[in-house]
Order: sequence, then structure tokens, then C-alpha cells
Amino acid sequence: MQGVAFLGSNTCFVTPHDEQPDLFQLIGTIESVRHHNPEDGWTVARVVVTEGSGEGECCTCVGCLQDAREGMQVTLWGQWVVHPTYGDQFKFSRYALPRPMTGESIMRFLSGGAVKGVGPKLAELLVGRFGDDTLLVLDETPERLRELPGIGEKKAARILEGWRVCKERDTQGVLMRLQGMSISSALAIRIFRKYGEGSVAVVERNPYQLAMEVDGIGFKTADRIARGLGLPRNSPFRLQAGLDHALAEAAGQGHCFLPKTRLLEYAAQLLECDDEEALEDAHASLVRQKWAVEEEVSLGEGDPVAATYRPSLWRAERQVGFHLRRVQRAEAQVQVATALREWLEGERRLGETVLSPQQAEAIRLALTEKVTVLTGGPGVGKTTVTRAIVDIFEQSKCKVLLASPTGRAAKRLSEVTGRTGKTIHRLLEIDPAAWEFRRNESNPLEADVIIVDESSMIDIELMHALVRAVPDRARLILVGDVDQLPSVGPGLVLRDLIDSGAVPVARLTEIFRQDRESQIVMNAYRVNGGRIPEFNLPPRPGDDCVLLPEEDPERIADHLVAVLRSDLLKDGFRPDEIQVLTPMNKRALGTVHLNGLLQSTLNPPRPEKAELRRGEKVLREGDRVVQTVNNYSKDVFNGDVGTVLEVEPRGQKVSVRFSDTAATYAADELDELELAYALTVHKAQGSEYPAVVLVCHTSQYVMLQRNLLYTGLTRARRKCVFVGNRQAIWLAVRNNRPTRRFTRLKALLS
Repeated sequence: MQGVAFLGSNTCFVTPHDEQPDLFQLIGTIESVRHHNPEDGWTVARVVVTEGSGEGECCTCVGCLQDAREGMQVTLWGQWVVHPTYGDQFKFSRYALPRPMTGESIMRFLSGGAVKGVGPKLAELLVGRFGDDTLLVLDETPERLRELPGIGEKKAARILEGWRVCKERDTQGVLMRLQGMSISSALAIRIFRKYGEGSVAVVERNPYQLAMEVDGIGFKTADRIARGLGLPRNSPFRLQAGLDHALAEAAGQGHCFLPKTRLLEYAAQLLECDDEEALEDAHASLVRQKWAVEEEVSLGEGDPVAATYRPSLWRAERQVGFHLRRVQRAEAQVQVATALREWLEGERRLGETVLSPQQAEAIRLALTEKVTVLTGGPGVGKTTVTRAIVDIFEQSKCKVLLASPTGRAAKRLSEVTGRTGKTIHRLLEIDPAAWEFRRNESNPLEADVIIVDESSMIDIELMHALVRAVPDRARLILVGDVDQLPSVGPGLVLRDLIDSGAVPVARLTEIFRQDRESQIVMNAYRVNGGRIPEFNLPPRPGDDCVLLPEEDPERIADHLVAVLRSDLLKDGFRPDEIQVLTPMNKRALGTVHLNGLLQSTLNPPRPEKAELRRGEKVLREGDRVVQTVNNYSKDVFNGDVGTVLEVEPRGQKVSVRFSDTAATYAADELDELELAYALTVHKAQGSEYPAVVLVCHTSQYVMLQRNLLYTGLTRARRKCVFVGNRQAIWLAVRNNRPTRRFTRLKALLS
């Protein structure tokens, strides 16, 4: 049976794949490689069809292909798709590479760089002498190379060494066997990079090992592969991987560990397994193999319980406690007694600002203690105190380092202090190749004082990396608002530090007169105190906190567009100074839907604006985007917001300008970017915007909590516009029961 696919105005015949009749087969030779990512094999190539009635036609093929190069013969299985910009493409999910047999194809193979030391001229010489038997000669009678003019003993040895390496690198047999297990070519390449020639044996023995050891392969993918191989659902390997997956999901919800009973209950639901004894055995095996750590912990009520950790989180909690005590016990190398005395005996000024007794006490703690926490809400002078601390330490000839968890927060810290602020990742000098920090206990930071702002965002693993790098002589000062949302990652670091009583805490509560005049500040304190914020209805000129009431969720989008395109612009805000925030990603008022709507309204397609599409995602020049993962090689991090400067459709590239860096993304890297016209409140942590439009509606009731509303409101510096209904605001204020996080740092410090 023949399947017909259309390529432009030409017809190309391809054959449905026998095992998967919905896939078409295309056989051809790569004419040119437009893009190739060696990490995951993502390739955009022009392929000349060499078999079938469409022989000689050229088409664009996209998919994952290991070591793609010109002249490579390929057999591809996939589907024809129509790209809105680039037209017809063959999108393949599987491939095979036959060893070239004709002299012409052998020459293309060798000329494409397959064998180190063999270029086009030498390839032509080899094929000219040995023809179709060239590869057979290299394999079986390599001494015949000496028959060629100019090939001596050393050169022949170099050619044979290159051929040996090429054969070792020839992964196609392994990749084809992996693909035969219903593993996509992209995942097959990742598996091969991890296990090499032993990949097939690993997958056949225990496909769930992939979920624990291979980046990009989760439990669900491993479970699908295992089902294809016929592994039973009660396999010990499956139960162990399911328990590990449950711990990973718990970490994603902020937990450092789970009580064993809760873990087993959750895993039983996840795995649809009612065999308690089998789950107990799998848990014991996981601990025995050191994939998990079991330890008795106290939850504050009743007898201690057995807790199960992922090893990295168990180490992180214990090491944070160890290093904080280490820093506290050590003597400060630089004394500031003279500067402190002068400060306390003087007028306690910072420029024209006279500091309050509460602020002066906060400064005294920071100057006399080795580890200090400075916390408080908006308008209490945390920034003023931080600037004063920096000034006094620098007057005492101390080296001060400033850092924040996010790029935006670091930039703001630089602006308010007049000194350079860095992200914690940059401060610790992340090594993108090794995915490790160069600064640690054996190579500590060169500093006398380290001040970290927005500390409520720091999770336990980042805190572990930070405190490892604090030298004995240094002081560590953590600044943040403990009433904001906790970190996205596992742990309750700032809250646990404060509640432990092991670290001196300066809590600022006095709101200054000029800030008491701000509706944003006063409403933030009303929300944090469990009271409904106050609004003038209708809004008055000069109001900095406004409610636009709307009960119908479908009409809220209309309000957003009006506010962004007219109201805030009339108030003097530039488009790049306005940020829409919403509690969630999904549903009608989530970021996904709102971003699509706002992009089409604020940055619609125009002939003069280039765009790049990957699946449902479209990026245009001028779009606001947010980085969704840490990318150390590009020096951009989760939460960094930037603007698309340039799109190269032919080169399949996008250039983005962030606050303090620029980065270029290939088409296969666009998963790292999302539109940022609307962000979740969680994603906006650590950032401030001149104007915030905060969506709050009862349809989002699942996410409505007091600390979320408080955090969203305090992201606004000059104006906050609520769009939604009063009942939603009331629900959020009343819900002061944040989900419990299982952490042990408080107990370890106490």
C-alpha cells in the first residue's frame, strides 16, 4: 500500500511504516543541515528523496537525529505538517541510518567529517582507489591503505584510528534498538549519552532506572517504556521508581521530606497498588540502595515519626545547620566597634534621613552578630537600613557583597544601594559545564560581609550552596519579608531561621509617615492582618490602589486590555512598566490564556515583524518573555524577564534581552521561554514593578490565600489595579492556612 504526501506543488510518494501505519516513511540523503543541537539531536535539514516516485525532490525535515551531517543517508518515519511560516515539513519521530554502500554515498559519508583526519580530498582518493569496497578495506584489509600515493605508515595509522573512533561512535545500532522499544529518537539519544553501548541492557533490565538517572525522563515516560516491554505493574523496579517519583513531587510542593506513612499512602494511589507488603519492601530497597534516606523526626506533636528524604535534601538541611553554626562560632576578622560607637553616639542619619530607634537596633545587630535576619513588611525601611549597614561596613574597610535570588531583585538591590548586586548563582560562580558552583567551602567567597535580599525566596538547596561558600570571618545578613509566599523550591528557610530562635532577628514594624499615605502599603498591612483592603469607589484621581469590580470572568480580559492600553498609559506608565499578575497558570484567567490574548492585542502579527513558531508557541519581535528554567550556559535563570529583540526565521533563532545580559535561543530551546505579559504571583516573587494589574476572581478559589494576595499587592511600587470581585479578595484574606511543608531546619538549628 502506498501513501501519498504533498510537498508544495510536487508529489512525493512515501510508504507507511508497517508497525505504525499512521507514520510515513521517507528515504533520502541530507543535502544541508540548517540547524543541529548536539545535546539532544534536534535537527532541521534539507533532504533529497532518493527512493520512490518523488526521487530527486527536496524537502525540509525536522526531528531528533544524532550526529546529523551533509551526505548522510536517512530513513525517516513521521508525518507531514504545515508550518505557518515555513510551509510543508516532514516531522519525524524515528529514523535509521543504513551504512553507505555505493562509492558516491561512501564519499559523502567520509567527506562529511565522519572520520577524523579524512577530508574531502582524502575521501575522493580512497573511494577512487577502492570504490564500493572502501569501508570493507578499512575493516578487513587496512594494510592496503599503503597502496595509495602519499599514505605512509603514520598517516595510515591516523586514518585507522579515526575509523576506529568512528565505529565506536557509531551509535545507530543501539539507537535503532531503543527506538524499537517505542522510545523517541530524542530520548534514545539522551539514554545513549548516559549509558553508551550498554543502553539497551539497562532499558531491558530496568527501564525505571532512566527516571532516576537520565535528565528529561520522568516516571511517566519510564512507565510507558516499561509497559511496552511487558514489565508487570507490581515489579519491584516500578514500585521503587514510583516512591522516588512521589518524593520528587513532594519536593515540588515545597516538602523536604514526607512521613513514611504518608509517602506509602500517596505512592499506593499513584501506582494503583494495594499490596502494602510490596510497597514496604520497595521502600526498604530504596533506602538500602541509598536512593532515599530514612530518619526519625519530631513533627512537634506526639511521638517521632519515620521520615523519608531524597538524599540531596537530607544533606542540604543538615549542612545548612552545620555551616550557619560554623559561621556563628567563628570570630569576625574585621571589627567595626569604632564605626558602631560613632553611629550610636551620633544622629543616626543616612543622608537627610534620620533613622528610628527600631532601625538603629537593627543596624546594631547587623554590626555585632555574625548571622542576622532583617525582616518586615513594606514601608518599614528595610532598604534604608540595608544602605546604612553597607555604608558603615565600607567605612570600616570591609568588603561587602550583595546578592538576591533573582536577576530583577539583584538589579533593584543595585539601584537602592548604589553598589553592584548579583544573583546568588552568579555570586557563587556557577559552572555551566559541570552544573556546580565554583564557590564552596574549599573556595569560599572573598568577603567580610554578605547581604542577601529577598531571602524569603531562597529554598533549602540554594541556601545550602550559599552557606557553604561563606568564609568563617564573614558576617551573613539575610533581608526579606517573611510574610510573603515561601520559596517555590523545597523548604521554609527564612521562616525556620526566625522560628528557631538560633539566629538574631531584627523585625521592623514601624511604618513611616510618607508610606502611611500609600494605599498600597496600608492595604498590604490590612491583608496581612486579616482585614479586607479599602478602595474608593469610584476611584479618585491619585489613588494608587484601585478595584475594577467584575463578576463575569469572560469580561475580565476586556478590562485588562483597557487598563493596559489606556488607563495606565494615561497615568504616565510605559508599557514595559506594567505587569499583569494572576494566581494560576491554567483556566480562563490563567497565564496561558491571558498571555495569548494580550500578545494578540499588544503585539499582533505584522508583516514587518518576524516570528518563530514551535508547536502552539509563537514568539515575535517585541514580545515580553520569562525564562522558566536555570540555564547556566546562557547566564539566565528561572524568573528572569526579557524582551525579544530579534527573530531569525531562516536560522530558527530568537535573541532576547534581559536586564543585565542577552541570550540567543535555537528553535529547540524555546521550551525555556514563556510569554510574560501575564505572570503568576509566584513567578513575580522578588520583583517589583511600577504598576501591577492583579487578577483576583472567585473562579481561582483553589489558589486564593492571604500570603498570595499580600505578595501580589506588594509587587507594586506606584500603582496596583485589582480586576475581579470583592468576594475573591475576601476569600483570599480569610484563608490564612497555607499548605503545611515538612521541613526540619528549625529543629536542627534549635
